[in-house]
Amino acid sequence: MRLQNDTSTTFDYVIVGAGSAGCVLANRLSEDPSATVCLIESGTSDRRFPVNAKSRIPAGGIMFRHDRRYNWLYPSESTAGPASRPILCPRGRLFGGTSSINGMIYMRGQPQDYDRWAALGNDGWSFADVLPFFRKSEHFEPGAGPLHGQGGELNVAAQRSPHPLSFAFVEAAGQCQFAINPDFNGDSQTGFGLFHVTQKNGERWSTARAFLHPALSRRNLHVESDATALHLTFDGKRASGLRLRRGEMEFSVRARRDVILSAGAIASPQLLMLSGIGPAGELRDLGITPLVDNPGVGGNFHDHCDVAIAVADRSATSYAMSARGLPGLLAAPFRYLQKRGPLTSIMVEAGGFIRSRPDVERPDLHFIFTPMLHDRAEYLPRGHGFMVHVSALRPKSRGRIRLRSADLSDPPLLRPNLLSHEDDLQLLIEGLRVARRIIAAPALAPFRSGELSPGSAVETQVQLADYVRGTVATVFHPVGTCKMGVDSLAVVDPSLRVHGIGGLRVIDASVMPEIVSGNTNAPTVMIAEKGAALIAASR
Repeated sequence: MRLQNDTSTTFDYVIVGAGSAGCVLANRLSEDPSATVCLIESGTSDRRFPVNAKSRIPAGGIMFRHDRRYNWLYPSESTAGPASRPILCPRGRLFGGTSSINGMIYMRGQPQDYDRWAALGNDGWSFADVLPFFRKSEHFEPGAGPLHGQGGELNVAAQRSPHPLSFAFVEAAGQCQFAINPDFNGDSQTGFGLFHVTQKNGERWSTARAFLHPALSRRNLHVESDATALHLTFDGKRASGLRLRRGEMEFSVRARRDVILSAGAIASPQLLMLSGIGPAGELRDLGITPLVDNPGVGGNFHDHCDVAIAVADRSATSYAMSARGLPGLLAAPFRYLQKRGPLTSIMVEAGGFIRSRPDVERPDLHFIFTPMLHDRAEYLPRGHGFMVHVSALRPKSRGRIRLRSADLSDPPLLRPNLLSHEDDLQLLIEGLRVARRIIAAPALAPFRSGELSPGSAVETQVQLADYVRGTVATVFHPVGTCKMGVDSLAVVDPSLRVHGIGGLRVIDASVMPEIVSGNTNAPTVMIAEKGAALIAASR
């Protein structure tokens, strides 16, 4: 049943966004049979053909890279380079959200990340506090332990068919005297190894498949797809529901207890500002009547900044659309029948975490290895090669998200201000030097040929700085735009309730006051688990 034109249906909880957080919340809140839950998603169901086939096959995520039917592809306003160079920010537009199109890496970050959150005034968010929620949702195939759970909905597995180049990269790091680490979510994050992935039986295990699909048969859960939230509605200073649009039809939905924004680090602050919650002056300039003046909405925007070294592959075994690579590509569908081969690959198979200097307390550099020349403008490269990406784990640069207009159909202005802090630039330069050491190690000798970019001639500090500024991108981990805290720029409190408004919470990656030291999908699932527990406790 779909909600109808000019009707207003009431539920206990209304959740905006069936992504990494929203699917978890829909499952947990609807576990209580006395509570009615409505989940709103602007995109489509991941169970419809052909999206179901693309999203299930791990390598099929490449097919979503440029498809605006399932990917928002938000444009950024500017970069750190000498000329304007927009960087697209992909965000999933289907059940499971970005967990249905991402690289599937399961990474929690470092315990100190969460202890920092708590130190900023967010009681209940230290690593000791959040670990039970990580473990609750997890089914760690290698086995349970003090840091890992089993029996949870989110399946975490070892990769089935890593490329030989990925093993060689890890071996090369060991030859450079870096530690080898079989589990980045174990006792220590330091070292190099293969990533664990959110897969089950060789298939992508998104939050939609893990949490939402099993709950769809519950009579107290209503899911509304292809419906866009236009703005929040209020009874005074309390959120009462949403105004929605599907095609040319508009309708309303009301919430008795809570409206929950789980639309992500870009759409959640956008919806708040469109509803009058944000920087009052900016809202007035766009003709929006301010309800709550909070300059922090849309601020604190940050992401992991990233640069890469590309190297030609003399063995021609790396993934590529070439005459030499064609036999392997043609055989891939048949190998996938046994859930093996390149179609099970996440294309970002190995990596590592190190300290950039001996006086740094914990890893601040992240390396990501791809056994292919990853060109974001094409699906598969035509040339053979591999890349080592270097990422600053805790960037100091901060940007902002602003409204372009009062019209929801206008994408917001993304101003990431990458490299606006000099320390981020210097950290990436140091990371490039380390990456070159690893690439030069004996284990990669059978594969490496010439350095394609930046090229061996780019060597001095000034040259490397120019290369970083001209090519810096992100790892697609936007966070922080509705940050949790108790200061004047905080948007939500430690219970994830929006300051100044009753009956309204934000539960997604936007509430992170500081980005975690690694991929953000697993932490977002944890935030939703803890958010659901906070809501249950408030009842």
